[in-house]
Amino acid sequence: MSSSAVEALADAPVPPPQRRPIPWPVFWVASVLGLVAAAEYLKEVLADRGALMHLTDLSVYRIAGMRVLDGISVYDTPLYGHTRGVWEFVYAPFSALLFAPLAKLDGDPLTYVGAIGNFAILALGVWAALAMLGYRRDLRLVVVSLPVAGLLLWIEPIRQTMGFGQVNILLMSIVLVDLALPDSSRVKGVLTGIAAGIKLTPVFFVLYLLFTRRYRAAAVSVGSLAATVVIGFLVLPHDSATFWSGAFADPTRVGVPENPDNESLRGLFARSIGLVGGTQLLWLAAAAVIALACLLLARRLSFAGEELLAVVLCGLTTTAVSPYSWVHHWVWLGALIIYLLHASLRPWAVGSWISLVLVFVVASGGVLMLFDYPESSILFFPSWGHLGVVYHNAYIWLTVVILLVVAIAQAVRRQDAVVTSEGVRSPH
Repeated sequence: MSSSAVEALADAPVPPPQRRPIPWPVFWVASVLGLVAAAEYLKEVLADRGALMHLTDLSVYRIAGMRVLDGISVYDTPLYGHTRGVWEFVYAPFSALLFAPLAKLDGDPLTYVGAIGNFAILALGVWAALAMLGYRRDLRLVVVSLPVAGLLLWIEPIRQTMGFGQVNILLMSIVLVDLALPDSSRVKGVLTGIAAGIKLTPVFFVLYLLFTRRYRAAAVSVGSLAATVVIGFLVLPHDSATFWSGAFADPTRVGVPENPDNESLRGLFARSIGLVGGTQLLWLAAAAVIALACLLLARRLSFAGEELLAVVLCGLTTTAVSPYSWVHHWVWLGALIIYLLHASLRPWAVGSWISLVLVFVVASGGVLMLFDYPESSILFFPSWGHLGVVYHNAYIWLTVVILLVVAIAQAVRRQDAVVTSEGVRSPH
């Protein structure tokens, strides 16, 4: 078999593997560690609820829902205060409709909905991620998803999303559930389109579906997104006209790009070399290159049966190339932890263990808080010489390193496949 034939086979989808149950040792270890982590997190919340479960963003969503019910625009003025770029509504009009039920909640009921609801959605996302890894979708998988979600409470973006009552866990989970559906499902793509109808960044997963030749699912996603736009125009015509005529492309509605909390490639450029003239084009070119490289790599991973890793890379890349990404937008690091935990179960998986430790050190804030360290994340460590540009943008560099490592691993595997095929057809 020629090397070109081997490469062609490498780009062909592989059949889904036979599903296997979660091994009992893994089930019990994950359950115990997850319960301990969840209990520690709950103790921290009860000790300082105002800091760890303030639900500021959920309260802002509630204001958006109240404005919808009162017929007041959610885009013309900030939801809190009067400063442009601070507490402005930046999601699509369809999301404002979804927030309308929050208008009836306040006080403790709002806290319960925000905290318990977000954790339940996180557990759903964990279940979908484990299902994508080939584990049997049985009761054991449902049960173990809860303590694994508890383990993810150590990840700083997850903790911040829980604390702010943000939508990031929801968006990640519904995309995971959608992409965990078999390709034969006629509804595959609906949830991805709805996610994009709430916040535009999940549109990247429509490109992923196109690159992996799942054209029907991509079309369903586009149709689903279009439906959310139509619903928005029917119910909120003024706000829909405002958003889709340009507000969606105005990054100043979020804030200045050099904000230290803007953990995106654009934020890195703004803080390091500025964003004027040629550097603006340089940022756009770098973002395009990373996005295209991710899609090509994710295509190979998907065809090789590594669906979860492919989707996780897309999630991380989407967050990196987005014009503005707060720390709590990086919830895909939690899904990456799940993949690395799974990969670490393989024999002699030294590389997976090293990767797991590295990602955990970068993404974890809970461990630092246990030791009463004044900074809950390495992103906010005091600057030390010129190294600040590294750890102050740790999530960006981590994403680039992961893409490079996975690309190199894929290249090595393809080369091994070529060598093996040539060895098989040699006279020896």
